[in-house]
Amino acid sequence: MMTDAVRLTIDQRVAASLQGFGVLGSISFLLIAAGTLVAPFIAAILILIWAWLSYTPVGEIGLKRPRSWLSTIVVGVVCGVVLKLAMKSVVMPYLGAPDTNAAYQFLRGNTEEFLIWIPQLIVLVGFSEELLFRGYVLNRLLLIFGQSGGAKVLAVLISAFLFGIAHWSGQSFWGSLQGGIVGLLFASAYFLNGQRLWSLIVAHAAFDIFAFWIVYAGMEEKFAHLVFP
Repeated sequence: MMTDAVRLTIDQRVAASLQGFGVLGSISFLLIAAGTLVAPFIAAILILIWAWLSYTPVGEIGLKRPRSWLSTIVVGVVCGVVLKLAMKSVVMPYLGAPDTNAAYQFLRGNTEEFLIWIPQLIVLVGFSEELLFRGYVLNRLLLIFGQSGGAKVLAVLISAFLFGIAHWSGQSFWGSLQGGIVGLLFASAYFLNGQRLWSLIVAHAAFDIFAFWIVYAGMEEKFAHLVFP
């Protein structure tokens, strides 16, 4: 019969293997990567399961309790909207992007579709993608590269590249390029903010909701030429 001490030792070994890149850690990484191919939300669920099985506190993957929920939400919403406005009106037009995003024209004037997407953008996109690409991927990369400043820079670049590539299938080159730029900014902010995710989750959701509203309201062209006629 298995004693409590033996069971504890087995649990500790399993947790240690999951935390690193041993057999179980590598398998879990591949499963999460496979989940990403299905949907970020699936990957996020797998990450939370991995954290539970590996005895990894969720704070170590960015889900630390914010100092103030109110300021986190306010700052996140403002930053998300301002960033989208900058991307739509300055950065992407300067790079030569088209005025409209062809992938989301079904939203134009469609109130029901727009409202249906709002909770999805908050949970399935904002929360899931931040947990995956910032909370999980960045910390996995640091486990490989170390904790030096150079390691963090490399981790930021790799995670931004992966985030950009993740947008290729649905939004082609321009969506992928914007995703890469935003991924670079968000990954940098993750480290500058003490590896805290909640403000980024809010900012990500606000960024996407504002982006969808621009399409819904038929104002893409107006914002695209706000700075560059």
